[in-house]
Amino acid sequence: MVQLSWTGLLAAIALFVSGCNGLSIGTPDSGFGEDSEPDPAAIATPEPPQIDQYDVVVYGDELPGICAAIWAKKTLGNEGRVVLVRSQGAEAMLGGLLTRGGLAYLDFDKTPRWYVQPFSECFLDFLEQANVGESCVHPVRADEGMRRMLAEGGVSLLSNARLQPVVNEGRIDYAEVVGQNKRIEANSFIDTTQQAELAIAAGQPYYRGYESQDADLAQSTLGTSIVPIVEGLTIEELRQTEAQFHNDPNWVAQIEESIYSRNDAAGSQFWMSGFGFPLYQSYRDGYYFRSIAMGAAYHLDRNQPFSLQGFFWDKANVCELDGRSLSWNGFLFKYEVDTIREIEANDLQPTPEMMAELAEVEAWLREYSGNPEVEVILPPEIYVRHSVSVRDVVNPLSGQEIIAGGTPREESIATFSYDFDFRGGVDGLSLRVPPLPQYNFGIEHGLSRSIENLAIAGRSSGYEGIAVSVGRINTKNVYHGQGLGVAAAIAQQQGVPLNQITSRQVRDRWDQMMGRTTELRGRITADSNEYSQVR
Repeated sequence: MVQLSWTGLLAAIALFVSGCNGLSIGTPDSGFGEDSEPDPAAIATPEPPQIDQYDVVVYGDELPGICAAIWAKKTLGNEGRVVLVRSQGAEAMLGGLLTRGGLAYLDFDKTPRWYVQPFSECFLDFLEQANVGESCVHPVRADEGMRRMLAEGGVSLLSNARLQPVVNEGRIDYAEVVGQNKRIEANSFIDTTQQAELAIAAGQPYYRGYESQDADLAQSTLGTSIVPIVEGLTIEELRQTEAQFHNDPNWVAQIEESIYSRNDAAGSQFWMSGFGFPLYQSYRDGYYFRSIAMGAAYHLDRNQPFSLQGFFWDKANVCELDGRSLSWNGFLFKYEVDTIREIEANDLQPTPEMMAELAEVEAWLREYSGNPEVEVILPPEIYVRHSVSVRDVVNPLSGQEIIAGGTPREESIATFSYDFDFRGGVDGLSLRVPPLPQYNFGIEHGLSRSIENLAIAGRSSGYEGIAVSVGRINTKNVYHGQGLGVAAAIAQQQGVPLNQITSRQVRDRWDQMMGRTTELRGRITADSNEYSQVR
């Protein structure tokens, strides 16, 4: 016999009553008959929502969002009302990828004289406020620096507030704070979350993976990483550990066999290049493993194939945060886009697979370093390089445009240069990687065409083809965020929709504010005929 608890029984009765559509239960004198009048005192009047009004709302606390908010406020002046909203709690570090994601090693612009340009102003301010030594940022100092930047810039911070936008006739009327009786209204909304959370909730269409390059690549994208802090291991101990695999002929022979047996000639040559080189000091505080020796040795010990599938110990960037604390970016996990989207929906939390594999990495480092005190400490969030790119923007930025020098000068705010970085490979993508680009870009690939007061900055903005492979780099998106902040302020001042503001207006405004002229240095770096496969 099936029994219901009292809770279940009451719920079932409530469900039955709500589904009766006018059917009355009881007698007239019971108070539930069809002729009875409800007692007004028994009907609760819902509290009207609290309504907070701003000129500009920036959603997401990544560094591009910090810069968007600060420059919106700077452009609007003292009367400007700008707020940075995030779903994380007040105790969570600001900065997303650079703090909670553990990505200490900064990727700098390779454009000559980038540091004297108006578009780099907010990034330079961050480097100073976070006390960056040369190439690496400590997560605690990054958090403290960004909090100072917001406070000094006069930007409000609202934490623990996940937003649900309400769109009416091509405009976000307001955003509801989920789980709170609160609405936020603004002239413009800028989404700087990694996965374009606000934009997608507003109905903005998007590409999955690399499908804008090839429709068959909707489930294919770059490797996802977890970037731990390795405690108890010095750089010198790390060099000594690596040297074991360089100097032992037996290890070298096994590693070569494992690589050549799983890769074609070109792939094997790529992985074996730099094999004998020791850990390289690329900056005062930053190091790079040019050799795959340690990763290949780990896979051999674990009886795992040397393959860019599942877990892969890659050549790594390592930051020396202090004498015995290292940030290590080289542990990749290959997932399909659907799985990555699930990880994003789970607030970028490490998966059980990741935690189990990194426990094995910790044990392996202890064994081969001879140091039982080594600890591998996982960050609060994982590092997703790419999952989606929004569509239906004013002017998307394509891979073909990038290799041709980017957008025209009149449609540009900045120049950026960095390698096309296909970290972990893209399954099914077969093309020659173009050389180092140096390209102009504007704000338009971050302006929604169909939602007039919405902009998107970050890895999920309007990239097409292989553009995201270089466009995802955080420094570029900081420049873009700064520009979108200025654009939102101009839209407020002129009383026009955000998506009507142009890159030229933004560039002219910050040139005026800074008293300097932006130099645009985009140039053709590859013959488009040689790279005709690139979209």
